Amino acid sequence: MTAGPQDPPSTTFATNTPTLYAIFKTEGAKAGDKIRGVLVAEDVGDVAPANTKVLETILDVEGETEAGDFSFSKPTNGWPVGKYRVEIYLNDELATTAKFTIKVAKKKSSDEEEEESGD
Repeated sequence: MTAGPQDPPSTTFATNTPTLYAIFKTEGAKAGDKIRGVLVAEDVGDVAPANTKVLETILDVEGETEAGDFSFSKPTNGWPVGKYRVEIYLNDELATTAKFTIKVAKKKSSDEEEEESGD
């Protein structure tokens, strides 16, 4: 999981992360195969029951491919705090699972230094 295609992988994200990406590599995927990404909220307290499927996306493989990604956009009110997982399936077989946590976004310090004028 990552917050952007060029960002390093992480297992913890802030509630205000705009988009989450599940980047994957394939081996043996061929034209006609379907790769499915499922975002599951494992434990988000009272927001939803445990193991609720939040989003699901299916990619049609159009030719030989070695990698791809699924992106999941932030809900209007932010990501609910809790534990999540992304399940990636090749056709109907579970290929891999990535677990991650959403935590409250850190607020910027109000004590940021003010720039002095050069008089």
